Amino acid sequence: MRQAGWGEIFAPRYQPTGAPPEVPAEPRGWRRLVWWEDLVTFVLLGFILLAVIASIDRAHWVDTMPSLYPIAFFGLFLGALLARLRWREGYIHLIALPIGAAAALGQIMSVLPGHTPLARYDALHDRMAAWVHIAVYGGISNDDLPFIVLAVPLVWLTSYLSAWAIFRWQNAWLALVPAGAVLLVNVSFLPSGFSLAFIVFLLGSVLLATRLNLLERTKAWRAGDTPYPPLISLSVLHATFWLALVLLGLAWLMPQASQTGAFGSIWNKAESPVNERLLKLSRLFVSVNNKKSYKVHDFGALLPFLGSIQLADTPVADITTSNTLDVPAFLRAQAYDMYTAHGWQSNANQESPLGAYITDAERSLLERQSVHISVFSQGDSAGDALLTIGQPLDTNQRADARWNGSPQNVSGIVSPSALQQGDQYASTGSVSTATAAELRAAGNAYPSWVESHFLQLPEALPARVSALAKQWTANEDSAYDKAATIESRLRSDYPYDLTVADTPPGRDTVDYFLFDLKRGYFDYHASAMVVMLRSLGIPSRLAVGYVLDPSSDGANSTFHITEANAFAWPEVYFPGYGWVEFNPTPSHGAVDRASGDTAASTNPGSDTSTINPQDINGLPAIPSTDSAGGVAVQSPHSSSNMGWIIAAIAGGVALVLASGAAGARFAWVRGLSGLDSSARLWGQTARLASWARTGPAPDQTPAEFARTLSGRLPGTEGSVNVLAESYVRHRYGKSRLAGEEGDPLERAWRRVRTSLLLRLLHLS
Repeated sequence: MRQAGWGEIFAPRYQPTGAPPEVPAEPRGWRRLVWWEDLVTFVLLGFILLAVIASIDRAHWVDTMPSLYPIAFFGLFLGALLARLRWREGYIHLIALPIGAAAALGQIMSVLPGHTPLARYDALHDRMAAWVHIAVYGGISNDDLPFIVLAVPLVWLTSYLSAWAIFRWQNAWLALVPAGAVLLVNVSFLPSGFSLAFIVFLLGSVLLATRLNLLERTKAWRAGDTPYPPLISLSVLHATFWLALVLLGLAWLMPQASQTGAFGSIWNKAESPVNERLLKLSRLFVSVNNKKSYKVHDFGALLPFLGSIQLADTPVADITTSNTLDVPAFLRAQAYDMYTAHGWQSNANQESPLGAYITDAERSLLERQSVHISVFSQGDSAGDALLTIGQPLDTNQRADARWNGSPQNVSGIVSPSALQQGDQYASTGSVSTATAAELRAAGNAYPSWVESHFLQLPEALPARVSALAKQWTANEDSAYDKAATIESRLRSDYPYDLTVADTPPGRDTVDYFLFDLKRGYFDYHASAMVVMLRSLGIPSRLAVGYVLDPSSDGANSTFHITEANAFAWPEVYFPGYGWVEFNPTPSHGAVDRASGDTAASTNPGSDTSTINPQDINGLPAIPSTDSAGGVAVQSPHSSSNMGWIIAAIAGGVALVLASGAAGARFAWVRGLSGLDSSARLWGQTARLASWARTGPAPDQTPAEFARTLSGRLPGTEGSVNVLAESYVRHRYGKSRLAGEEGDPLERAWRRVRTSLLLRLLHLS
């Protein structure tokens, strides 16, 4: 007796009709390069990679990204060609990697300036050296070249490995995993919308996996001289195409998982650790266009200069103030203390409960007024930042103050969790009501924590920035008059413009704004004022948030804030008076201090006490904590923020993975249930060996197959023989498996299984 091979089970049956059917022959030598079966596979793989590259290309992550199609298809051709060589794989890769590196270098250098290759290489070296220095020693990089240097070789490597897995290992999944990972990462950072590239990728993946499975069977049929139709692969491809379309259509018509909120919550939890690590690296790639963000400021630790922006009408919050406003007020979310050539950083790395930082020194500041607001969130634009008018004092919910160096050096206050649509809270802030005369007489006896944190400037700041500041303020003596003069000159000489060019690599942004652009928007005007004041020894910092601008109809106390209200302004420190706001951006009015009026309130007073916002007349009473002592934020709308396309894509991936897992499980256990241990383990050995292309021939006995398998799996001879002998003894001798025989049999199976899995994955 003998075992039936896989080829006999799946081989097509023919009725004799005259001449016996022929067995299609597989070409040898150079003819294999143009074999139509391999060409169809090559076109199908190229179709899949085309979808991946098209998705990346249409995303337009950086403005200077070269076309990725040449490098992708070069990797595809090279992998398919070298896979046909019968040399050792390690030697082939040693040849391929330098070729791929040279091709990627040529593609990268095509976007660099320079009339000669040497000049372009020098530019590449200098810009990457500057980027590495920033990566190691800190800072922000707005150079898009590092992203290109990462993307181009990655695309080549993905294409090369995919072709190698198909044409050398005949393994569709090892080919699809790298390409699919690149596509999923790309799509996950795109805004919600229909992703044709992903649909094409799924369709092509199903066709490719089915095709390789069939080609493996035809190879076994040829080895066993089993006839089959010469064009069977095209027939199966045609049938699979329509079946895959039907399955994709059914998946598309299913209810979206994002509508339940459960899937989006799971997705958010899964991607949160990855996003947290990516955010730490975002300072190195600020030139990459954020396709999902509609925010000018995200109130995180970094504030890069973005170049041209668009102020959208995306809702942020509804604000109700305790006092009627008739002049603009600044709705503060975050402050930044460290300036770099391409943006700002916050060094506030300590957190403590909000009330802990309000010291006696804070309470003793002169001419400060408390301003109370109620906030009803209309979106997630604020993240976890809680908004206040002026320096934060109190909220009616649990909140932490972020600070550095001194508890008085607070950059902002945050909620323990991100704000969602419908969340409500009330907050109290402190603004200065000091007059120009009072600030002029404040002097320069700055606290040590102010001087140590708010006079920082990069060593490479061009000297002409400081020279211009000194020129503008040559006739002024006090810090206030110098600040007011710089504010006035920036408002009058530098027009408001949202369409500004990106800062060139190697240039300081404030220097570029003052001497080249000579126009810009709030981030540029405010940053220029802070940098110029610091160069004069006047402590200052940059604050960001939104501007509350009363309508032309008159004063009011209710405001609908959108992203169009995004703003930035300088805060200057005056001894005895604390932080005082200025506005050098001409899009909104300057702060008028001639009579003590400020850009925060029209009501005079000097109230520095901490007031419970629940007691503010006219504001809604909001509970401070829940029954468990948790956060006071109310979330009537807690649905996921993930777009439906992300849920659909992830659902499709889950469907494919679940189908694959179910199919693999079925293929693994099919026909083996109900067998005793010896027959089951021997059947699993034969099945796994067949998947690793070392299965039994149709005419082999168990003993013959055991000898063949032992020769192909060095070190497993004894284990294979244990499995074979046990199977023969209990299958044909009709004896029962003794209890003491079970453990050695299982140990032998585990050793053989490990070797077969390594061979299946081409790791041995």
